[in-house]
Amino acid sequence: MSVLSPDDWQLVEPLLDAALSLPPAERRHFLDTLPPAQQRWRAKLDRLLQAEADAAGAGFLSRAASLAGGTEGPGAGAPRWHAGQHVGPWALIEELGRGGMASVWRARPHSGDFQREVALKLPHSPAPGWLERLRRERDLLARLQHAGIARLYDAGVDSQGLPWLAMECVQGRDILAWCEAHRSSTRERVGLLLQVADALQYAHSRLVLHRDIKPANVMVQDDGQVRLLDFGIARSLAAAEDEAALTQLGQRPMTPEYASPEQVRGEEPGIASDVYAFGVLAYRLLSGASPYAAAAPASRHALERAVLEVEPPAASTAAADAATRKALRGDLDAIVGKALAKDPAQRYATLDALAADLRRHLAGEAVLARPPSWRYRAGRVIARHRWAVGVSTLAVLALVGTTGWAVQEARAARQEARRSGAMYEFLTGLFNPLREAQPDTRNRDMPVRRLIEDGAERVLGALKDEPLAREQLLIDLSTLTQQLGLPELSRELAEERVRQAEALHGTQSRAYADALLGQRDLWESSGRYAQGYKAAGQALAIYQAQGEHDPQRLALAHLTLGGFGARLHPPEQADIEHLQTAARLLSPLPGPNLLGVVYEQLTVVYIGRGDMESAYQAGMLGIQANRAQRGAEDWKTGASEDQVGQFAMLTLRPAEARKLIRHGLEVVRKTMGPDVVILARGEANLAMLDMAAGKVEEARAHVTEARRIAALPANRAMVPFGLTVEASALDVAQQSGDWGALHEACQRWGRDVQAPQPALRLRLQQACAAEALHVGDLGRARALLDQGQAVARQFFAQVPARHAALWLREGEWLAALGRTDAAIERWKQVLSVDDRSIVTARAQAYAHLREQHALDAPTRALAARLREQLHAAGGDALLATPLGLLADG
Repeated sequence: MSVLSPDDWQLVEPLLDAALSLPPAERRHFLDTLPPAQQRWRAKLDRLLQAEADAAGAGFLSRAASLAGGTEGPGAGAPRWHAGQHVGPWALIEELGRGGMASVWRARPHSGDFQREVALKLPHSPAPGWLERLRRERDLLARLQHAGIARLYDAGVDSQGLPWLAMECVQGRDILAWCEAHRSSTRERVGLLLQVADALQYAHSRLVLHRDIKPANVMVQDDGQVRLLDFGIARSLAAAEDEAALTQLGQRPMTPEYASPEQVRGEEPGIASDVYAFGVLAYRLLSGASPYAAAAPASRHALERAVLEVEPPAASTAAADAATRKALRGDLDAIVGKALAKDPAQRYATLDALAADLRRHLAGEAVLARPPSWRYRAGRVIARHRWAVGVSTLAVLALVGTTGWAVQEARAARQEARRSGAMYEFLTGLFNPLREAQPDTRNRDMPVRRLIEDGAERVLGALKDEPLAREQLLIDLSTLTQQLGLPELSRELAEERVRQAEALHGTQSRAYADALLGQRDLWESSGRYAQGYKAAGQALAIYQAQGEHDPQRLALAHLTLGGFGARLHPPEQADIEHLQTAARLLSPLPGPNLLGVVYEQLTVVYIGRGDMESAYQAGMLGIQANRAQRGAEDWKTGASEDQVGQFAMLTLRPAEARKLIRHGLEVVRKTMGPDVVILARGEANLAMLDMAAGKVEEARAHVTEARRIAALPANRAMVPFGLTVEASALDVAQQSGDWGALHEACQRWGRDVQAPQPALRLRLQQACAAEALHVGDLGRARALLDQGQAVARQFFAQVPARHAALWLREGEWLAALGRTDAAIERWKQVLSVDDRSIVTARAQAYAHLREQHALDAPTRALAARLREQLHAAGGDALLATPLGLLADG
């Protein structure tokens, strides 16, 4: 559907005015009798008049406009939802709000352990397109993890086919009501606006527009934390054609009072539209009035005409009291006015730039929205330093406006203007790279992944003359490219960020330390622990020398040192202390942070020390941290559940392990899709559980799926995940007697199996040693066992359980040489290791002893004790394989 250009709008507007001036019953006749030359506008006028009628009926100034007009409106009749009703897994409690197409209910799960209350968004009717809209809202929200944005928990369809969306239920008041209740000062209101701007800037950096910023969608909690709600009409900056169609004439999702001129004209919205809506919100919050107060009581058309044509009065003139007028006059009037410019090019290029001006105002610095006269800038400097300098100095400074502080202020302002302009030019260039007057519209259909990939490749060679803008883009794009499965491009961007930080700030700067640690996820995913460990030590030394107090920065450095250190050397007390320090720094902080990751890394340390129970307990703390900070349905919570499920398995809790892993994988699939690499690890974990239960075919199916995911181009660079899958595949093949599959896999390594993690290397080496023994290649088997023993001695000298599988294979090697007595001693040594993480290896050792008729009384006692543990942990239903090996028959 086409949109009206500004020229077309000028032709349609008088006809619409004339139609609206008539009683509704006479409008049809007016359209029927339009002159032939104007009949071409008939369909568009029909839709505009219908939109006017719908909006008038819905009370458009007090609630959101419907998500779509036309044929997809709500069905007639009363809403079908009521308290106590079950919708999917949820029980409705009370209605929180209602819009043109949907209502929002407070709800809680009607069964299960998870009892967090949610805000459940429900449509009024099963209109076409609703399911797709909620899917889009779910996909957009899944990208956003920010303290200022309400979290998405879940989405689905009820038994009648109606979609629902479960979001965080934010306790608080809308921003206007909160400020009135707390009698907030102008300065405090600006502080809240900065929180809104930061949340919106974050969404924009993830290529998500909000498109419906208004007080009802900005909640403030009791502690003063702002939470941005309702991305129901949000869209991606790289939206596809079917999504873009929602913004076209007759289907304009917006609240008219907060809509930008370009939205009113039916044009494609962009960042500038969110900037404009933020300006309206700021005007209302600071002055207490609407910028279009005179038009608000009239028709929708009158309001839209005011948005298009009327310049709002300065916010200070709309304020009710003298103190507020004085506080707004000057800087804040200019900032709000710039955000409300009719021409998008005259507004702030980004919310970041607007927020920077608000912060300058609060700091008493010159703002970019004001004319750059020396008198104004000198006056701001004088006001900021009035107590630091004498009267005569102030007089000289007031006269000499181009020196000293004034020059510095002007230079900083010009730098910020250049940075914002450069960022704007770069972003618009992604959609119109040749700067054509009529750009190629195919660029607007570009998938997000392709858009970010093109932008990342471009920034590597662009903006060399605007280093500050380039630096921010390198930070954002290196994160996005990694999240989208472009590890090589992400690595190039992160390394370029380090080089630029060194050139701009030096190697002893905070920015350089930040850039070093910005590579952490890349080091971990590629297994480059030594490089990361060295850089983290360098970054921590810089922070300490600079007197850094930011807990997030310090925690990241300690996290990297502790987690990577435990993979490079035998886990030490120093590794635990680094991670405990990170936990202490992060625990008091509100909002999502890395606390869950810290506990996950603690599990690695405890596993390296052979303390599986402590690993499991640390993992459970990680799950609790993620649930508290991110919600039970966040993908990071799901990933931690999968990982802790593995530890539950190693501590002989198979039922709990299966529950954790399955729920974790369900959450990850729902929020991240079916191909994310974390799922490969989870499928590998399920394979091991099924093998323990004797379900060989199910285990092989999980291995097949895990290998499919790990082999995808986007996942191949995630080396540790791929090797974890391979180790599980080899274990399944070995335990099920699939020697052909085992031989094929092990031939790729030959005599030299390598992996970045010592524990993983041991798993691969013992499995391939078993395969070499099966085919009679005793030389290759001995070489693999020697490698494994060297690793075990270096990293796990005090952890017998890490040696057990190697001792088991060495016994088989000795038996193959005819040295039966020595083999029996090795197998008895394995059986005597009282560790729940190696029950299958111990059971295999017992089976070998039984075959050699070497079951003496101590051996039978050890086996009996092991049987008791296995029956107590789940019996044949969950642990059929080790119990079968322990049978005496």
